[in-house]
Amino acid sequence: MFRGLYIAATGMMLQRRKMETITNNITNSDTNGYKKDYLISHTFDDVMILRINDSNVVDQRRLVGPLNFGTQVDMISTDFTIGNFEDSGSSTDLLIAGEGFFVMETPQGERYTRAGAFLINSEGYLIDGSGNFLMGTNGRVYVGNENFTVLNNGDVVIGNELVNTVRVVSFADNGTLRKEGNNLYSSLETPVEEVRGMVKQGFLENSNVDIAREMVDMMTVYRAYETNQKMISMIDEINGKAVNEIGRVR
Repeated sequence: MFRGLYIAATGMMLQRRKMETITNNITNSDTNGYKKDYLISHTFDDVMILRINDSNVVDQRRLVGPLNFGTQVDMISTDFTIGNFEDSGSSTDLLIAGEGFFVMETPQGERYTRAGAFLINSEGYLIDGSGNFLMGTNGRVYVGNENFTVLNNGDVVIGNELVNTVRVVSFADNGTLRKEGNNLYSSLETPVEEVRGMVKQGFLENSNVDIAREMVDMMTVYRAYETNQKMISMIDEINGKAVNEIGRVR
C-alpha cells in the first residue's frame, strides 16, 4: 500500500513539473526568439526483493522479483528548433536565418540569444530590452543616430563605411546552453565557430511554441495528475479500512 502511495505521489510531482513547464511555454509564446522547454523523466532503478527469515522456502525461491518506486524528473531540456520569421520593418530588428546565436555583453559576462529585437540607447549602441550590448567583432555595435544597414554577412555599414560585424556564434552541442532569463543563455563551452552570411535586418524570429500542441499536452498532464490524485485517495481509503476493520479484534 505504501509503495502505491509513493508511486502515485511521485507521479503527481512529475505532472506538476510538466504543468509548470507547459505554462511557461504558453506564457512566452509571443516572445521573439523564445525556445520551448520540455521535461525529461525516468523511473527509479528497480530494486530486487528477497524473502528473509522464511525457513519454509528453499534458497532458490527467496527471490521475489523487482520493485519500482515511481518516476522522477531527470532534466528540463530546450528545443532549439528555429521559429517562423516575421517581417517587422524595423532597422534595429535582426534575425539569424539558420543556426547560431547573437553575443550579448552583460554584467555577468558574455551571454547568447536568438532574440533580435534590439534598441538604440542614448549613446548610440544596439542593446536588448535589459540594456545588454550587442557584440560585434570590433566590440559593442555602435550605430549612432544615423541610418545603418546590416548586410547578410553581419557587416554593419553606415554610409559607405564598414563599422563593425555582428558576431554570430554556434556550439558543438546546444545542450550545454542554460537559460538565465530574459531570453539569454550561458554555456561553459566556448563557441566553436563564427557563423557568417545568415543575418537579416528588419526581421524577427518568433518563438517555436505550438500553442495547440501545448494545450493538448496540458490536458494530458491534468488527467494524469487527476488519476494519481484519485489513486492516493483510494489507497488512503483502503488503509483506513485495514486499520479500522481488518485489524479489529472479534
